[in-house]
Amino acid sequence: MDTTELTRRILDRRPREDAPLRIVQAGHPALRRTAVAARDRLESELLLELADAMTLTMREAPGVGLAAPQIGLPVRFYVVEDRYAGEPGEDEEDDLLERRPLALRALLDPVVEPLGTERVFAFEGCLSVDGWQSIVPRARRVRLRATELLPGGELREVDEEHVGWTARILQHETDHLAGTLCHDRMVPRSFIEAGYTPHYADLGEAVRRLGLTGDITELGEGEVVLDR
Repeated sequence: MDTTELTRRILDRRPREDAPLRIVQAGHPALRRTAVAARDRLESELLLELADAMTLTMREAPGVGLAAPQIGLPVRFYVVEDRYAGEPGEDEEDDLLERRPLALRALLDPVVEPLGTERVFAFEGCLSVDGWQSIVPRARRVRLRATELLPGGELREVDEEHVGWTARILQHETDHLAGTLCHDRMVPRSFIEAGYTPHYADLGEAVRRLGLTGDITELGEGEVVLDR
């Protein structure tokens, strides 16, 4: 089955056009395949329909990103968006994970390159491993090169740097295109049911109570970043 036919079949499984797509879960083979290049593989109209359907699915889940392999389509394409508004009275200097709003974007064939030596440790979840989280170290800063699908169907090349939580989102979604789940990168023993995450908001507490070992034990009190 070619990519166009598979895309059409996935979209047509919805009972109606405004219904979300099915997000496949760990164990589905599409999550472990290396995705194929997206550029010139789908006609503009179909690509826009796919982007709209994936955006609706991401928002309803809810999540901050959704890659095509997560709907069973092994193509190098994803949508990202973070409507995070921050906590009332929160100071940006107190935001250890540097989370900022991220406008909706649809990206084809992204390449994400870590920059610098800083790694940020944080709990991370995945819509394809629903209900579970683990501590995943990620590069604090990255370079993104991709082709962006614009709302009218035009394509533009992007070459940008991102930092903090946005960098984490981009790394997470790009991993999906290589058949990698975030929990493949986790700190051993940190895999927990999502409801327990607030008990370990301080990663030092996670180290003590979950018996974590390795680089994470070098974090000071209230720290999430290691530079090495």
